[in-house]
Amino acid sequence: MKKETSWNITPRLAVVVLLSAVWAWPGQSDASTVTELDFTGGSVALKNSSGATILSRNFTASGQIVMGQYQPLPDIIAPVPLGPYTFSLFTGGPNPVPTSSTSGSTITADLTALGAKLTGPLLPSAGVSLNVGGNATGSFNDTTDAFTGLSWTRSLSGLAGLPAGWNQLSLQFSLNGTAQLATVPLPAAALLFGSGLAGLLAARLRKSVA
Repeated sequence: MKKETSWNITPRLAVVVLLSAVWAWPGQSDASTVTELDFTGGSVALKNSSGATILSRNFTASGQIVMGQYQPLPDIIAPVPLGPYTFSLFTGGPNPVPTSSTSGSTITADLTALGAKLTGPLLPSAGVSLNVGGNATGSFNDTTDAFTGLSWTRSLSGLAGLPAGWNQLSLQFSLNGTAQLATVPLPAAALLFGSGLAGLLAARLRKSVA
């Protein structure tokens, strides 16, 4: 006489449980750490105190901002012209190294370490270096890893070495490109968990039909 059991598990049910465990495990689309921002377009604009644009320039060269480290000149992008001025980007202290993450359709980045070396009229011959970074927010496509409108505004108030009146101005940045994401081995862990669970269910099934 077969032993009665309260478990009624079929092989099909075991497979469903396995797939459900993998599907329910948190994935890349929930939240991911960004390791590098590869921007292929964007713009920078110099604005007055009322927000009107004085000078603007679209980026015509690609650049990379690496997370978790500082980048000296000219590692981020080739010098960018802005009217009669030229600026080159770098990252450095005392602000923390750049970091970035995604959450659903949003990307955020701490780019407060971003600096610029500015050269041009009314500036010292060697140019001036100033902090132009900020906390940026933009839109993120978790299918293509593309980001758009990663933007921030940096007031030039209080920055030394600028021409008279520039302390009333601000720089507005916007970047578009692709985010490089850190590899997260969660799917493999989920598969291991699900496989173990399926094994337990299969053992219970064999016991119930014995």
